[in-house]
Amino acid sequence: MGILKDFERRLEQAVEGFFARALPGGGLQPVELGKRMVRAMDDAASVGVAGDVIAPNAFVFRLAPPDHERLSGLGATLERELVAVARRAATAEGWVLLGPPVIELVADPDMTPGTFMIATAVEESDDPAAGAGAHTQLIQIAVASDAELVVLGSKRRAYPLSKDTLVIGRLDECDITLSDAGASRRHAEVRREGDEWYVVDLDSTNGTLLNGKSVRRARLNPKDVILIGNTQVEYRA
Repeated sequence: MGILKDFERRLEQAVEGFFARALPGGGLQPVELGKRMVRAMDDAASVGVAGDVIAPNAFVFRLAPPDHERLSGLGATLERELVAVARRAATAEGWVLLGPPVIELVADPDMTPGTFMIATAVEESDDPAAGAGAHTQLIQIAVASDAELVVLGSKRRAYPLSKDTLVIGRLDECDITLSDAGASRRHAEVRREGDEWYVVDLDSTNGTLLNGKSVRRARLNPKDVILIGNTQVEYRA
């Protein structure tokens, strides 16, 4: 838990310094893209042939059209700041980038305003000096899952299913931490089994509901709603 908290602190330092001012009018903020990008780098980082930890350097953000319009108004400034965040995070965590960070914002009508998804990839540069400690070995491109969990409510939060298991509960060390007295410390997990995702109750005190029915383990379909305590979590794919 201490390592996680240290990473959280470094994440805040790496991101928030570049996005000191929020966009007026509320809505999705640049700092949210930066934080998710650093988390995606951490989730997708892998050990290369030489033993270096290689992190993705290409990022595609899928945004709801209204958010895309607002953020695109920042022009090259947003791209420069996200590139700077990626470089700073790589330096702080000791990750190797095989090329310069590449940022792309895409309008997706299937996304709900205030939420977004991110896909990551490793793109090797022809210029060895372009990345941070670049090496010449080829590595497999890793793309994040298109599925995500969205915590519903007045402040919606989206979490990409970029690894095989995400734990939901009250503990800070959970992948999705809930401030909900009805949730257990480690309440449930969403896990990949083959090409499908399942929700599994972790012997929670109040149980886990899926679309209003109590479940111990159940396969998830798009738009299914998991109820943990008083918190609704929607599965999207």
